[in-house]
Amino acid sequence: MYQPYVLIHQPRPSHQILLHQALNAQGLFNVRISANANDLDACLNAERRPDLLILDHAMPTRSGLALLARQHRSRALLFVGKATPKHQNLAQEARNQGLWVLAELPWPLSMPRLQRALQTLQARPRQRIQTVISSPHAH
Repeated sequence: MYQPYVLIHQPRPSHQILLHQALNAQGLFNVRISANANDLDACLNAERRPDLLILDHAMPTRSGLALLARQHRSRALLFVGKATPKHQNLAQEARNQGLWVLAELPWPLSMPRLQRALQTLQARPRQRIQTVISSPHAH
């Protein structure tokens, strides 16, 4: 069974732990936390790119927009927290750029809403090339 790769980019250690534990409780164990921008870039440029990138809604607008500009490297985005008046709404900006925003989840994190978002991620087919072998040659 395919196990999605989730990357958490969250500045607050307490939120990192909560998100990691919540994902584990949902059965996702291929979870990584990026500690800083360099670590995030390394993860996004690796051979296996994240299926889901979890971002803080309140991240600084400049760094958030720069991240969205190179966001073709992961399949889906999930924003946690709340967009604030002093920051641009990065989830809406991501949608405007045609990126797949799986959900926007406020703190405290709702497990049922997280579960629905993750089910959507796993239900949407991955865009891959599939090799089809006719049944006489499948032995």
